[in-house]
Amino acid sequence: MASSTSSLPSEIIFEILTRTSLKTLDACKAVNKECHDIVFESNFMPQFCQRTENISGYFLQTLSNNKHVTEFVSMDGCSGNNKTPFHLPINDSTAMNCGDFDMKIVASTKQGILCCRVRFKAFNRNGYRYYICKPSTKQWIKLPNPRVRFETVKVALIVLKSNPLHFKIIRLSSPRTCYHHYRVLGKDYYRREVFDSENWKWKQEKDLLVPELLCFDMFAPAVHATGLVYFKLRDDLVMALDYNGEEAFPRFSLPNQAFDYEDYRYNQLVEYNEKLGFTCLSPRGIGFWVFENENCVWELKKEVGIESIKEVTNFSIPCGIYNAGIALMKDYYKVYFYKLQDKSFNEVKLNKCRDVQEVFPFRSDLEPLDLRLRQTNNTFSSNKLFYRLFFIFSSSFFAFILLIRVLSYHG
Repeated sequence: MASSTSSLPSEIIFEILTRTSLKTLDACKAVNKECHDIVFESNFMPQFCQRTENISGYFLQTLSNNKHVTEFVSMDGCSGNNKTPFHLPINDSTAMNCGDFDMKIVASTKQGILCCRVRFKAFNRNGYRYYICKPSTKQWIKLPNPRVRFETVKVALIVLKSNPLHFKIIRLSSPRTCYHHYRVLGKDYYRREVFDSENWKWKQEKDLLVPELLCFDMFAPAVHATGLVYFKLRDDLVMALDYNGEEAFPRFSLPNQAFDYEDYRYNQLVEYNEKLGFTCLSPRGIGFWVFENENCVWELKKEVGIESIKEVTNFSIPCGIYNAGIALMKDYYKVYFYKLQDKSFNEVKLNKCRDVQEVFPFRSDLEPLDLRLRQTNNTFSSNKLFYRLFFIFSSSFFAFILLIRVLSYHG
């Protein structure tokens, strides 16, 4: 690959890559540095999406009146030809009939699928359902429920293979009580479950032991980079998990150099050039760091002024990296795709989602996926199994009582 492209001018490579598919694009940037750098240029993705009708942007989410509000935003030309292409699983017939329901995105991927959780009222109690969906093609499928009586803390969705589709979901939940022997050791714990689409079921793994009072950042989604899943903790630490939900190496701190910044609290873990990145407001504008796994250190990549955005808004904070040359920033009513090189920006007014709390990066083509590929007709959730067994037992029990009464009557 390297020898075949090195003789081509970069303009020709740019033209070729903007007309290829997402799968080919990912393959090219993974094996060739020149292709990798071109893909992360600030003007690449708008042209790529316009020519191929692919979609690239963010799902924004906030909580309003005890219900989640979701809105998709992208740069000009990056949302495909259809201006409203997204259909999330909020019109499930049973949930709709219950009247009071709420759909929440809990995890996203750059392979076009989301993991969503629907809450609905049933018999005056909250019920929950988990879905995997590809919103650009109006596809979704209900997943077996995990142990929903335990409160969900964090969810990560990982696509291991797209053809055929193979994905995993890592769910960390918090039981209301902790085991006594953990307390004696001065430890707390999170319940760890992993869903594998190949066998279509959840598997409970060993509990994730943590120090007491260690908490996850409530509104910071998981970040996928360098084959790991990263979570931001509230005490300026980062946790790295592998795809089975096990800690890959000891927790590490956010960049120490940034702790003295006046607006340091406005920070975010991000994916930066396919590595773990970190961004926050700095004295010069925005600071960008990259975590080097080999040396376990943060490296400051750049600081960029934001004077042009300050002219149109009183206060905006970084909340994502669209690519190496574009940052996503937000205020209460708008978001800004800020080009770091020339300090211009693409302003997007929010229609529904005000005071954004969660930001989910998303990228998708318009090709349907077989979400059920690994699911057999005999596969059903543990809840369905419970209810079926309960129905069989109840029917047998009442039939037995009826038989006893008939026999006693004739006797």
